[in-house]
Amino acid sequence: MEVAILGPLTVIGKGPVPVGGTKVRALLALLALDAGSVVSSQDLADELWDDRPPRTIRNTLQAHIARLRRTLEEAGRPDALQTVHEGYVLDLPPDAIDAQRFQHLAARGARRIADRPQTAVELLEQALGLWRGPVLLDAGNGARCRSAALWLNDSRVAAHENLMAARLALGDERAVAAELESLAARHPLREGLHDLLMLALYRADRQAEAVEVFHRLRRRLRDDLGLQPGPQIQRRYRAILDQDPALTAPPHAV
Repeated sequence: MEVAILGPLTVIGKGPVPVGGTKVRALLALLALDAGSVVSSQDLADELWDDRPPRTIRNTLQAHIARLRRTLEEAGRPDALQTVHEGYVLDLPPDAIDAQRFQHLAARGARRIADRPQTAVELLEQALGLWRGPVLLDAGNGARCRSAALWLNDSRVAAHENLMAARLALGDERAVAAELESLAARHPLREGLHDLLMLALYRADRQAEAVEVFHRLRRRLRDDLGLQPGPQIQRRYRAILDQDPALTAPPHAV
């Protein structure tokens, strides 16, 4: 059995099993994010009701747990949800959760950019291919699910960034430049994307546009946050102005 949270929350047994009810989906999401670890009844209640718990909170929580168990039973794993002390544990291995597989593949891909960029591309594309839509959007507004959604979305952008770096290492600068322009437009304050975009544009013989990317980012940081670009992208900017020969070398040698 698998639990998919990188898109509409779904339990997968022999086939997809939809998870009904926002509260039940929130329970499953929280347990899946900590699969194999005990999540206390208090933490589950806080996630479901925050500061507005029902008067019969224990009975209401147990009713939602029972609904979740029925869902897991439909998927062929009624034993996957265990009651432990004052909480519950989703007894599944990490690779049964798509978010865990995504993190593992993305981390492996990031480590291979410098020495095995083609392998990095394959791993990062596998990781990003696990995403089916907005993450945890159907799991309610609990603080822990919202925090996890922000973290996973940021990890997704980082994986895209690493994929672009790996493809640059393979000499795919013209196609990468077009994709980075789109990514940078969607994440206008993310310096790593702009740094890679400047490098891709420079290698694609678009030096003036590379310089303009830096100035556009600097204006945005100044106007929105009162900040200046960080040291890495400033070094990239100076190297482009100096037409540093190192910029034309394979990125794993830059």
